Amino acid sequence: MKLTREEFQKYIYSYNDDETFYKTLYLQEKEHPETFHEYCLTLDRKKIYEHRLYVPELQTEAWYPYMKEIDLFHDINGNIVLSKHYRYTPVFPHEHEFFEILCLYDGTAHTGIQGIEHTLHTGDICIIPPHTTHSVGIFDDSVAFNILVRSSTFHSTFFQSLTADSALTQFFAHVLYRKTVGNYLIFHSGNDAQIHDMLENLYIEYLGHAKYSCTFLNSMLVIFWAMLLRFHENDIESILTKDSTGNSVTEILSYLNRHYQSVTLREAAKHFGYSTSHFSTLIKESTGRTFLQIIRDIKLNQACHALRETSLSNLAICELVGYESPEHFMRTFKKTYGMTPGEYRKKNRE
Repeated sequence: MKLTREEFQKYIYSYNDDETFYKTLYLQEKEHPETFHEYCLTLDRKKIYEHRLYVPELQTEAWYPYMKEIDLFHDINGNIVLSKHYRYTPVFPHEHEFFEILCLYDGTAHTGIQGIEHTLHTGDICIIPPHTTHSVGIFDDSVAFNILVRSSTFHSTFFQSLTADSALTQFFAHVLYRKTVGNYLIFHSGNDAQIHDMLENLYIEYLGHAKYSCTFLNSMLVIFWAMLLRFHENDIESILTKDSTGNSVTEILSYLNRHYQSVTLREAAKHFGYSTSHFSTLIKESTGRTFLQIIRDIKLNQACHALRETSLSNLAICELVGYESPEHFMRTFKKTYGMTPGEYRKKNRE
């Protein structure tokens, strides 16, 4: 049965039994610290075990849970799971094999991503890659929920939305898949009503368990991702997006995508107020690619689009994407794709 928006909001704001348990535990520790240990000893251990509740006071050793995809998805018909984050849950670090999209529906939350602390606010969408240690703390009536996605589904569902923008693809892939600590992406969507409504629609669809729900969820997630990029491409925070000048890497990459035909490293650096050497280093560290590699990939991506969708000659396409020498264009294209532009056009049209 599909929930109305009013029914959904009642569901998302209401405290269930487990949240009530955690809130009581939190208040007991805060208001009666001298008797808190004795209080914990009176708790129903069977309930704690069956509900998989976390009570640090009863732990005899450190607790660092790790969840595999099979643990979450083994009895689920689909690749996407939505769940509300229980308020007042004791903060604990954990990891898992799948992607987590933490959505701040209302209020604030504190999160740590491999030692990097953040305060999230209403409208913040935090994407956490697999194998990344993180924690979440909500100790008021704020509301957050998770969209949990299989790694393979995240890659195929989200990154297919970026095929027309290779520079952004490189940036997101570099941040989310690079083997360093503290990986994350945060979209600051604020009070964007469209994003808010889309999140509600996703969760309502998930709770409804209607026919073809898995297909709907996959499609809705693609649209959600596209909306974030369309409306909040320059509202992204990550371990790489900000430096002392305040310019974000997404702004730089968007600029390169608009001016790829003729822009030079010196011109782009000057536009953003960097020295050439610092700008070159920033691009490399942020995307894993050099300035010339990014420009080349954008040009070739646009050339491929023209070969598939138009009848322009190779010479016209060469000029369109900014290659001064047809020979250089032909040589670069064949080296990259293993075929000439003409062979590429024939193969894709067939």
